Amino acid sequence: MKIAYFISSHGFGHASRAIAVMEALSVYDPEIHFEIFTGTQEWLIRDAGLRNYTYHPGAVDVGLVQLTPMDHDLPRSVENISAYLESIPERSDKLAAEILKLGVEKVICDISPLGIITGKKAGLPTYLFENFTWDWIYELYEEECPEFRQINEQLREIFIQADFRMQSEPLCDPLPTADILIPPASRKPHHTAAEFRASLGIPDAHRIGLISMGGIPENLDFAVNSHIPDNLTLLLPGTFEKMEKIGNKILLPHHSDCYHPDMVQASDFIIGKAGYSTIAEVCNAGAAYGFISRANFRESDVTADFLRRRPNTLEIAQDRFEAFTLDEEINKLLELGRIPPQPVNGSRIAAEFILGIF
Repeated sequence: MKIAYFISSHGFGHASRAIAVMEALSVYDPEIHFEIFTGTQEWLIRDAGLRNYTYHPGAVDVGLVQLTPMDHDLPRSVENISAYLESIPERSDKLAAEILKLGVEKVICDISPLGIITGKKAGLPTYLFENFTWDWIYELYEEECPEFRQINEQLREIFIQADFRMQSEPLCDPLPTADILIPPASRKPHHTAAEFRASLGIPDAHRIGLISMGGIPENLDFAVNSHIPDNLTLLLPGTFEKMEKIGNKILLPHHSDCYHPDMVQASDFIIGKAGYSTIAEVCNAGAAYGFISRANFRESDVTADFLRRRPNTLEIAQDRFEAFTLDEEINKLLELGRIPPQPVNGSRIAAEFILGIF
């Protein structure tokens, strides 16, 4: 079987979720070949260990133009989204012909409007996997940028065309017409916590904390000289040029040999932006989570409510994080400790639904 997967490159959350589903599909049928259409860097797919795929680089979605992991540019976003929507009719014609020539049998979209139109034009079963769609996100900005009203009308007409709609927690806009609700889906770790600890030479007596800002590189220089407990090792993946140990802190490039699900599984706590992929990995690992909500982004209220219901999470104000005066928060997270992981990784349920073996 060949499956075309159209993946939004807004951050890493959509790609990480898609990779998790492709991993799970491959467990049931190792012969499935994935035709992956995305603007996300190929190393994210390659590092996951996915083998049976062909990578087709190119923007299949816009999302929002990000200035930093926490801030975006609305005027530039409107300009880029409008141009993207205008390009869909011509691009989808070409892509529909391409995937039929490749022998594709199913189309999955996370959360690419271009992919949905392409799948429909090709006459193939088309699946939408989402915990939000862009029209729902953009509604927040309609008053500030009225151009979003027309954009949202176009997007709603596209998203409802999917043959199957899989919704995932933390879910922003529950729909009675959705086919299935899926728990958070995350990539599988490659190594045990003990193997990961040994690979970095972290003492057995040390607890481990991870600072994670998701798929957009963040300058974490402000955390390098901060005070943390002597028996704690802090992992800092950011804009650093190379891996370096400074005291009991390990500085890492944004793309390093340390696989993010491995870091989450090995860590006693995570502090960082409340993005989908990190939330899903935390749920499937059971680690404590100090989360930072993103201002002026509609998904943040939903993810914050979802995380507050977990017994080992703590909300951290952005200004305290940026000052990195977090002694109290770190001690609290260490005290909260781990809880059992969620019973089933949502990627498995998604795979069973797609293959019709649910």
